[in-house]
Amino acid sequence: MIRKVILCMMLALVFPAAGLKAKESSALQELTELSDTVFQLTRQSQYEEAVQILQYFEKRLKAAEKDGTEDMMTGSEIRQVSLAYHDTLKSLESEEVAHQEKFKAAAQFRMLMDAIESDHDPLWSSLKKPIMDSFSALKAGIQKEDNLTFREKWNHFLSLYDTIYPSLTIDVSPKQLKSVSNHIAVVENGGFQQMTESSKLERLTLLEKDLEDVFDQVEEDDADPSLLWVILTTGSIILSTLTYVGFRKYKAEEDRRRKREKDWPK
Repeated sequence: MIRKVILCMMLALVFPAAGLKAKESSALQELTELSDTVFQLTRQSQYEEAVQILQYFEKRLKAAEKDGTEDMMTGSEIRQVSLAYHDTLKSLESEEVAHQEKFKAAAQFRMLMDAIESDHDPLWSSLKKPIMDSFSALKAGIQKEDNLTFREKWNHFLSLYDTIYPSLTIDVSPKQLKSVSNHIAVVENGGFQQMTESSKLERLTLLEKDLEDVFDQVEEDDADPSLLWVILTTGSIILSTLTYVGFRKYKAEEDRRRKREKDWPK
């Protein structure tokens, strides 16, 4: 044991750059593991414990920077981590925030740290299939002129995309993200429903291709199945809620339309 310690000390002296890199890697790995602990505790609705780990995370991050290992993250990445940290902390501490929203914040935080630490196979890439599969249902909704189904599937897509977005800012160029955001903004615009069927399908196809390009940059990850499972489960919960709200809104609009037609002078 003593020999191993002496050998490590000698290697650190002979290769100081390598020693510093290992130190940075170790500190970043610790922070990533802490983010995973926060995620797992939140998944189990153990919010108080998750908050305690989050607060310890902040102390370890500050300690790592003080020890001269700030090069493990860029200034932009540190700001993103700090923002994600505060958003997650605020969500977990609030009694008014629903579990699915707490979980989503913790999942975003977890995947963000993974994206910073991982050189390949980021966790966010594991959501390629459910995100890309959304487009078949979206196009079907347009072709069948089923606005309610289209809105349900669109909200589901947005929920999944929003979950991985913070991680994308680490691994994907701003130009690519801007292109995806522009396509999403067009669909979100009220004028989208006034487009012809072919124009709607063309717009969705452009968005689909841009997202394919984003995912094609990384190899698909053999991600933690529990992470993917709970994300998809939460997505289903959010979808169910949005479906109910969307149906009520749709029904109210239909009732108002029928009333206007009934009251309209013959």
